[in-house]
Parts: sequence; structure tokens; C-alpha cells
Amino acid sequence: MKQLLAVAMVMTGLIMVIFGSTWGSVVFELLADSEVGAWLEHFVPFLPMAIIGSGAALFVSNRRGGRGG
Repeated sequence: MKQLLAVAMVMTGLIMVIFGSTWGSVVFELLADSEVGAWLEHFVPFLPMAIIGSGAALFVSNRRGGRGG
């Protein structure tokens, strides 16, 4: 189950990279009206990389951890 979640996270991140102009413009429009949004706009481009990295770490942790759940 953990490996399935890890693969789904990596695939989601890759889809976000491929279609970044589509979802990115929507997110930037939503964040444009708030003060916190101006701060969060700096992190939005790195979101796909964070999801891919988290999924990869989850996938590898299952192999290193031995009996993990």
C-alpha cells in the first residue's frame, strides 16, 4: 500500500510538471488576492518537485526499513 501511494505521488508530481502552465495559472490567480498568497507564490513552482521527492523517499523508505507498514 505504501508503494502504491509513493508511485501515485511521483506520477502526480510528473503530471504537475507537464501541465504546470495550466494548474499554475489557476493557483496564482487564487493567491493574487491575499497577503499570504503573495508569500506562498514563491513556493508554488517547487510543489511538483516536493511531491516527487516525497514519493521517492516514501518508496525507498519501504525498502530500507525492512518490515515497514
